[in-house]
Amino acid sequence: MKKQYLAVVFTLICVLGLGLGVPAQEEGTVVAIVPHDFEVAGSVFPAGSYRVSRVDVPPGSRQLLISSYETRKSALLVPTLFDDAQTGHAQLNFAHIGNRYFLSAVETPRGTYAITVPPAATKLAQTEQQDSSSSGSN
Repeated sequence: MKKQYLAVVFTLICVLGLGLGVPAQEEGTVVAIVPHDFEVAGSVFPAGSYRVSRVDVPPGSRQLLISSYETRKSALLVPTLFDDAQTGHAQLNFAHIGNRYFLSAVETPRGTYAITVPPAATKLAQTEQQDSSSSGSN
C-alpha cells in the first residue's frame, strides 16, 4: 500500500512539475493561425498555423524565427524595433496594402517586435491597387 501511495505522489509531482515549467519556456513564443497568405522577409507564406519564437544566438540578440510545421516554411526575421511595454497577450499584426498582407509586428506578453514592410513592396502593392481600380471604370 505504501509503495502505491508513493508511486501516485511521485507521478503527481512529475506531472505538476512539467506543467509549471512550460509557460517560462514559451513566454517569448507566439502561435497563431493566419487565415490568408502573407509576406515577410522577401517570401510569401501560405495561410496556416505559424509559430514565432525568439532566437537567442548570440545571447541578447532579438532575432525571430517564424516557422510552420504544416506548410514547411520558415524565415529568420530581424525586427527593426522592440518595444518592451508588456501587452499581456500574443498576436501577429499585418499591414494590408492592396490585395496583399505583410507581417508588420509580433506582439508577445514581454513586448512588441516591429517588422519593417519593405518600401518597394508597399509601392508595388499600391501600384497594383491603382491599376485595378482604374481599369474597371470604363
